[in-house]
Amino acid sequence: MLKITTFLVTGIVQGVGFRPFCARLAQEMALGGSVKNTSDGVLITLRGTSETIESYLQRLQDEKPGPSYIASIEFLSDKTCSEEDNGNFTIEKSLRLEHQRVLIPPDIATCDDCLREMNDPSNRRYHYPFINCTNCGPRYTIIQDLPYDRPLTTMSSFTMCEECQREYDTPLNRRYHAQPNACSLCGPSLWLTNNKGNIIARGKEALSLCCKRLQQGDTAAIKGLGGFHLACDPFQHEAVKKLRESKHRKDKPFALMVPDLKQAQQLVYITNTAAKILSSTKRPVVICPMRQDTMLSPLVAPGQNSLGIMLPYTPLHHLLLQNFDALVMTSANMSDAPIISNNKDALISLAPLAQVFLMHNRDIHMAIDDSVIAAQGREYVVIRRARGFVPLPLASPRKGPVILAAGAEMKSTFTLTQDRTIFPGQYLGDLKQIGTIEYYRKALRHFLKLYNLHPEYLVYDRHPQYISRSVAQEISGISSSRSMAVQHHHAHMAACLLENRFNGTAIGAIFDGTGYGADGTIWGGEFLVGNTRDFQRQGSFLPCPLPGGERAVLEPWRYAFAMLLSVYGEEACHIAQNLWPWAARYLDSLKAIMKHSPITTSCGRFFDGVSALLGICPIISYDGQAAMELEGCAKGSALAPFSIMEKGHQFFLDWRPTIQWLVERSASFSVEEKAAAIHGGLAAATAEICRSIADNNGVKYVALSGGVWQNRRLLVLTLSQLRRRGLLPLTHHLLSPNDESVSVGQAAIGLEYWGEGPSQ
Repeated sequence: MLKITTFLVTGIVQGVGFRPFCARLAQEMALGGSVKNTSDGVLITLRGTSETIESYLQRLQDEKPGPSYIASIEFLSDKTCSEEDNGNFTIEKSLRLEHQRVLIPPDIATCDDCLREMNDPSNRRYHYPFINCTNCGPRYTIIQDLPYDRPLTTMSSFTMCEECQREYDTPLNRRYHAQPNACSLCGPSLWLTNNKGNIIARGKEALSLCCKRLQQGDTAAIKGLGGFHLACDPFQHEAVKKLRESKHRKDKPFALMVPDLKQAQQLVYITNTAAKILSSTKRPVVICPMRQDTMLSPLVAPGQNSLGIMLPYTPLHHLLLQNFDALVMTSANMSDAPIISNNKDALISLAPLAQVFLMHNRDIHMAIDDSVIAAQGREYVVIRRARGFVPLPLASPRKGPVILAAGAEMKSTFTLTQDRTIFPGQYLGDLKQIGTIEYYRKALRHFLKLYNLHPEYLVYDRHPQYISRSVAQEISGISSSRSMAVQHHHAHMAACLLENRFNGTAIGAIFDGTGYGADGTIWGGEFLVGNTRDFQRQGSFLPCPLPGGERAVLEPWRYAFAMLLSVYGEEACHIAQNLWPWAARYLDSLKAIMKHSPITTSCGRFFDGVSALLGICPIISYDGQAAMELEGCAKGSALAPFSIMEKGHQFFLDWRPTIQWLVERSASFSVEEKAAAIHGGLAAATAEICRSIADNNGVKYVALSGGVWQNRRLLVLTLSQLRRRGLLPLTHHLLSPNDESVSVGQAAIGLEYWGEGPSQ
């Protein structure tokens, strides 16, 4: 007796070759039925024996396409049928439902099969820069609506030629229902313009001429998957210098794209972990230790001992890199502004920066930056979560309503929840920039439309001036009565706990730049005890004035002077004059300002100040520069002295002995050894405070979150020190520890208050 069984598969099951796989598997097993995309997932109906259907379901899970992810298989109906009801297996027209549960796939790097075809002179897609199949190519960046079908993507304007249509319609073909499917006859095309917008070449000639101009030392604006890159030859010093000057980017490192791992190993040291991440379908930028014997211009990554490397992830990139050992590939934007993705906008904004523009006519519906990951031995840290990762979701321990979490401000993101799923948005940038505010609005509206979400609650940062709250409130229309403010560092901690699926009480060592504290002061080096619902502050860095507020962030020597003043009083002026003679005229006014300056416990500012004291970076030109250069020059295993104070069950990490050591007793150490000693001493002191708090509270887990934990040296040393003391660290691997994770933590806290209870 035959059966007809219908079930719904949810997860990342659209845009990854899932329906063609279902059809091929059914044909192979002689099963009748159908498969179709719906807004809820993929609906599969099978006609066959019970044993064959059960075998099909098992193979569905075991053999599914690599980029896919099955979240659940829900049985909807099961009935018997007659022999004559058994027929062919078909792919049916997609169905849009009111409720949206299907997960949108991220963009996927070009697969090996497509690369082989692209480099085969006998293949009709030989050197076609937009080759793709069901296993690779653009997804998130071209999707305008769901279900994921060609008419609802930016490929809708390209009508497939007869041969492409035949591939699209043939179940056993690798391009069966591959929505971006195209060739040179019917698909997107390339052209090259000068910076006035005049077309100077098309097609293969455009690519060839672009390469020649790069070899001649020009800068090219190259349209990629999620936006434009600015490219130049990193081995030509004048070319890199010209790009830095035109982009007004004095010191911030440039990322490089290299053709393969072999070439990457000529520039950086690559661990097995780094190699695996570099070669993954996500293809992020991976920060690795730099080799010193390269011929790269020193302006590629000034002041750094590491380098950001990525492998090509589009066919166009692969074709470009056939002509170079490496190319600078930096996002085409000004600092902290959104990446440019529109041809017209690129010509207007980038004309002063680039001499030529390599463009194409496949529109980018949702711009997105490259993701960035820093590797250190077996450990790695997500610096920026964007292309390749977004919009992959996280699982929620609670079922809840639709919550919108507004995020922070400088490294802004938003997060949405639905049922038991949490959707972190992409890295957006600094909301102090008008362009980023518009980017935030567009990305949020895009998410809401795709998933047909109507937020019921809003969670936002307690900081009274963060614009993320007002923008999220404007778009969602949620009233204040259905909104909740969350303390910044509690959100960091909650994000780490949620990512690690930890439901108990833990210590949070939350180290970052600045965040609005529960007491109205500026926090940034905090020891919390709590969970995703609430917390207690049981320790912090010793407070210190932040002279000039934001000015002290841009000029770390100011915070260094504040620390000197805290240790030495009036003698600090003499010390400061010796360290920074040019700052002498500011010291008296700075002392006066100090009396009225905000107080901070910031670990990030401590690192900045130490960097200035060591003469490494007294003034910065980009966010995090002082701490990054301090980490970059660290060599050795000495430990700088920190002390721990306890007052009324509160612990204070006292950095004053460290400042005294640097000024009075470290003459026999090199700058590199001093920098290493700061990291080692702080790791030991941090672990010791955590052990004391653990003893007092009967907890053993420690969550490490906040932007300071992007410091790989500090992270690895602290993990070792915590484990030596019998503590169990929890770290980020799916999210960045910086402020990008704040919105996820806000969502987790919101679910504690408005959710329906833990999952069983």
